[in-house]
Parts: sequence; structure tokens; C-alpha cells
Amino acid sequence: MDQVYKLQGELTRNTYNKVVEQLNQAIADGATLIDLSDVTKVDSCAVALWVEVKRSVANVEWINLPTQMDTIADLVGVDIQ
Repeated sequence: MDQVYKLQGELTRNTYNKVVEQLNQAIADGATLIDLSDVTKVDSCAVALWVEVKRSVANVEWINLPTQMDTIADLVGVDIQ
């Protein structure tokens, strides 16, 4: 069974460092599923974080990505589906 880590609040340049720290700890603790259903606001930093985690941690899956994140990813040519 996957261990879920649920991000909450904003995932923007203003919160990026804090979120990265929390996410790295969650992954170190065994999280394999990142749930963004409670994320209220994103910017391009969310896509950058997704790309970085996908490159460095192959066994982590992301679910419930905000529509804004998908739109940003499309604009910069990143397939996050």
C-alpha cells in the first residue's frame, strides 16, 4: 500500500523552500504518493518541483494535480499526465 503525503495550502515561489523541505522529509519517511487535492494555489514552481521529484525519485506518484498546474505545464511544454 502506498504511503500518502498530502500537500496543503499554496505551492508557489513564496512557499517553495518550505514545501521542498517537507516533501523531501516525507519521501525520506517512505511516502510514495503525493496528493495535491488540498493545494489552493500554484505557480510555475509547482511544475518545477514536480519535474525535479520525477527526475530524482522514480517511485513517487502525484495525484489530484490542480488544473492551474496542468495549464502551466502545457504552457512550458511539460507533460505531467
